[in-house]
Amino acid sequence: MNSFKDIAYQILKEAGKPLHSKEITKTAIENGKLKTGGKTPWATMNASLITDVNSKKIKSRFIKDGPSSFGINKKFVEEKENKKSVRTSLGEEFVKHAIIKYISCQGWGSFEFGGLHAHGVDIKAKKHGYYRYLSIETKGSSELRQTDEVGFVYSLGQIITRMRDGGNTRNYYGIGLPESAARIAVRRLPWQVANKLLLSVYSVTAQGEVEEYSWTELKKLQENKI
Repeated sequence: MNSFKDIAYQILKEAGKPLHSKEITKTAIENGKLKTGGKTPWATMNASLITDVNSKKIKSRFIKDGPSSFGINKKFVEEKENKKSVRTSLGEEFVKHAIIKYISCQGWGSFEFGGLHAHGVDIKAKKHGYYRYLSIETKGSSELRQTDEVGFVYSLGQIITRMRDGGNTRNYYGIGLPESAARIAVRRLPWQVANKLLLSVYSVTAQGEVEEYSWTELKKLQENKI
């Protein structure tokens, strides 16, 4: 599965000119390069490219040409990809901070989050300007595939035990998992349950990119058996 950055790089090379992140995303979806159930794939694309440029600077494949506009960094030298398939281990802290970056772009703030051994929810945030709160349980993975199943089951169990009646406030919930474990959650978490609990699945790639699956996305995927 290609990352948002790999897809953007292919499209920008084909275009031969800088493009807005929304145009990159639209082109990727139209030509079948990007298949996503997320609600705001353009936001994920924009965040991925900005993060890459800011963190890698001159070593990034991209340059920022304007507000949410990106082009190819001509000084970037393509390296030969390692063709050997290796399962990447993603730590819980990596998953947690990738999700914090993502939801901050969705209007959530006032973050509270604990360490790996702290009691309580892993991430808690408030929607700017609203009495809406979001609580997310996160799990990492190892090189053992069995941890995917364990991560899904444990995160779901933990978030359910921490659900509360918010009274006049609106409480939303989520489980944040590495991409491999999130695939299990997307298949096995009934969309009807996610709807009732206001529960979403957050999938994190090895590149730190996040896909959000609300109950509506789960319904589409499960009914189409994708």
